[in-house]
Amino acid sequence: MSEIIKQYFEFVLASLGYPIDDIRWSLSHCQGDGMRFTGRLDDRVVAKRLLCDRPVFLGLALSAIDKGAKITISALRSSNDVHENTMEAELNFDTELTLAEDKAMTLLLSLVEEDIVNVSMNLRNKGYAICDSSPYGTEVLVRREIGEITAKVMVEHDECFPAPESGEALFDVVDLFDFANGRSSAVAVSVVVEHDGVEVGTASCGGYSASGRWEDLVGQSDFQALSRDLLADACVQARQRLGATKAERNAA
Repeated sequence: MSEIIKQYFEFVLASLGYPIDDIRWSLSHCQGDGMRFTGRLDDRVVAKRLLCDRPVFLGLALSAIDKGAKITISALRSSNDVHENTMEAELNFDTELTLAEDKAMTLLLSLVEEDIVNVSMNLRNKGYAICDSSPYGTEVLVRREIGEITAKVMVEHDECFPAPESGEALFDVVDLFDFANGRSSAVAVSVVVEHDGVEVGTASCGGYSASGRWEDLVGQSDFQALSRDLLADACVQARQRLGATKAERNAA
């Protein structure tokens, strides 16, 4: 899921005019969790977004930016965490600005300082939603017992789940937002067949995704079809192992 988180963060940050070269996050539901981004802003994009309702200041800020004024986001050296309060914004310029331009850039800087905190917190929450699209451990969704035989359909977190690559950028973006808004799930699926508590057959499939929560997969026809196919493969393996064991006992 790391690649999905990365691509979602990059898309949102780039659309807002924020840097994407150095994005870091920690989403383990622990103290200090969060995400941060550092680097040079796309100053014109950010200015037009944050000063859109202040045309006079926007014009002055764009004039200052044309003179080389720039805002950079850096990580606080005093913190090893990566949350919203570990970033700071700094204004730099080589060419002297007019008093009005300086005032406009100072206003833009204060707006950026506030905005990066809000953006970071929002992306942290979206990152949690992406993580929650799969279970944190192995979960048994279906369990069936017939005599000494037990069959289990299980799902687990798929860390290597690939980011959307349909070839259509718009569709891929929609898929990313579906994960970030809790509308899609991504899991690795496995079926295990046990005989008297001992595993005798198994089959698995990684990279399975579907709409809805992973807890509700068992009610979806596509998931049911995949489970049946995996069960068939696991049963073939189980019959082979049990047959070999029986043959060994008869030979003895």
